[in-house]
Amino acid sequence: LRHTKHMMAQELERVSNLSTTIEEDDKHLSEAKEEHMDMDGSVKGARGALRKLGRQDVQEAVILRCALIFFYGVVLYVFWSRVKIPFLLW
Repeated sequence: LRHTKHMMAQELERVSNLSTTIEEDDKHLSEAKEEHMDMDGSVKGARGALRKLGRQDVQEAVILRCALIFFYGVVLYVFWSRVKIPFLLW
């Protein structure tokens, strides 16, 4: 009877420790889930910011190309109007 009582006490202690471990793991998992949810918002915000920067990059490249075309057009017009090369007559 003592042996059975001793075995029951050991098993009860093991189950108690296991229950405590499970509760601690649950807390850790809940904290990790909250952190993940917080990071999800940050990731979405960063993704939006990167898309906006990408659009601005494309827009700036288009504006730069248009400005260069306009600049070279003006230079050619000034050159044509000042030098008057016969084969460049429009």
